[in-house]
Amino acid sequence: MVTSWARYAAPTPLLRDHGLDCLGAGEQSDARTGFSGRRLDSHALVFVSSGDGEYHDHRVGRVAVRGPAVIRVPPGRLHGYGPARDGWTEHWLLFDGVTVRALVELGAFDARRPVAPLRRMPERVPELFAELNAVLESPRGSARATASALCLQLIGLAADAEIQEEGADRAADRVVAALRETAADHLDVAERARRLGLSPGRLRALVQEATGRSPHEFIVTTRIERAQFLLASTELPVNAIGAAVGYDDPAFFSRLFARKAGAPPTEFRAQHARRPPDR
Repeated sequence: MVTSWARYAAPTPLLRDHGLDCLGAGEQSDARTGFSGRRLDSHALVFVSSGDGEYHDHRVGRVAVRGPAVIRVPPGRLHGYGPARDGWTEHWLLFDGVTVRALVELGAFDARRPVAPLRRMPERVPELFAELNAVLESPRGSARATASALCLQLIGLAADAEIQEEGADRAADRVVAALRETAADHLDVAERARRLGLSPGRLRALVQEATGRSPHEFIVTTRIERAQFLLASTELPVNAIGAAVGYDDPAFFSRLFARKAGAPPTEFRAQHARRPPDR
């Protein structure tokens, strides 16, 4: 059975300027036609769940698409894509907004690689698109916020399911796990790279690819997240928590924590530590 639907939404400046604005979504089962010479004003993400075809633009030339895969197109890029003779099944998204810049920096939307094969098609993709079909038809203002949230989930699912270049997944996972395990150790990037048998440049590339951050940024984030957990779940003194996550200078730890977590350690603990109710 051929399933086809498309929903479009006028831009919502509030969502575009402060978050993510979902501008459209649709589904094509057994699609036999595509696009050529198209230039969009928004970002596009296309899930190809089954079937083969081709994507092309002037930067990468012609690239084979073999489902399951995703196609990512940034605004302003002249491009085309479409199925081979036997057709394919696709779900597509249009979106824009300041949040896209963060997604690009975090590696969740890498338009430098417009076609990416997936390990598998995420099971929730059809369900989330069915929800988008409903909310984009709703006249309620809250429906646009719901559509943005669904759009973010789909972008994240695509990034998580993407197959990286040969061997990169395994190497990046190993490096990130090692950095997380030794985050509290007093080591510079060069020493961490040496212990992992890597050059500093290769370490930076793998961590950036996997997390969207530099090794230093990833280590600091890991330390702060551990400190948040300890502040919320234990009664350890703040100084001891700072030392446990890698900061021997209590004043420096408190300043850094406040800058990264948005509140000083004592205030964070007051907000998040669970205590028995007053009798």
